[in-house]
Amino acid sequence: MFEVITQANPRDTQSLEILKDAYTKLGQEAETLAVARKLAEVYMELGQLSSALLEYENLLRKNPTDATVIAALSEVEKRLQETQKRGAGGRSTIAFDINSVVHGGGNLIATNNTQSKCRPGISGSASSAEFAEKLAGSEDGNDALARFLTQHRLISEDVVQQALLIVRKKNKERVGLQVAASLLDEIITRGAAQKDQLLCGILDRSKFAYIPLECYDVDRQIVRMLPESLTVARLIIPFDIVSRTMMIAVVNPFDSVGKDAVQQLLDYNIQWHLADPSVIIKVIADTYRL
Repeated sequence: MFEVITQANPRDTQSLEILKDAYTKLGQEAETLAVARKLAEVYMELGQLSSALLEYENLLRKNPTDATVIAALSEVEKRLQETQKRGAGGRSTIAFDINSVVHGGGNLIATNNTQSKCRPGISGSASSAEFAEKLAGSEDGNDALARFLTQHRLISEDVVQQALLIVRKKNKERVGLQVAASLLDEIITRGAAQKDQLLCGILDRSKFAYIPLECYDVDRQIVRMLPESLTVARLIIPFDIVSRTMMIAVVNPFDSVGKDAVQQLLDYNIQWHLADPSVIIKVIADTYRL
């Protein structure tokens, strides 16, 4: 999967890191070194010199006579020295690079540190019960999704508004572990759009990342790492962990409140993926034996 992702988004450093880690665990040394070299080059292009330095130093340990790596390492050190000289009082400066947060359009990767700096959210010390209480009745992103669908003429406004009213009613009346209703699923079920065409239209216009979740053997324990107020009530499910990155599938990538809550709860880098709503609903039903 990450071979495909990095081919489509060759500057996605987070996915390159995960791919390198996967090759390492498989014992594929040549592939590991090739990805490490590519990763170092991308870090250089993005101006993330400290990260590039680490990659080139690791490469040099593997092959101390590699002239290309030696030259690249020298260039990184030179640029780092220039950066330090430009810093106030001779101190090195650290710049926040948006490329370290967003890769490949809608493929959002963030950490607790960037979240706390970039947007106010729910306190990281809050319990799961407090999260559930604060999330109850909060904006679920369906209005934003509805606007997106109509503005990009993917679905007629009449159909979207009818589906939106039905979803609001269902979710308002939802009790216990009843799975939340999805706007996309409602539109598809009503026969207003072909599923593949609708998902492709969203991906083409938004550049969100997509995951064929039906191909995954999802671990129920990973799904349960989030409270039911997010998985069952907002259709947000973690489905895999690679290194320090957790991959999460959503039916509505516009649910900013839910995504903020996820990041506050989990001490992982997060990689978001749009998935088929019916598959997410099935995974949740299987996980909680509904």
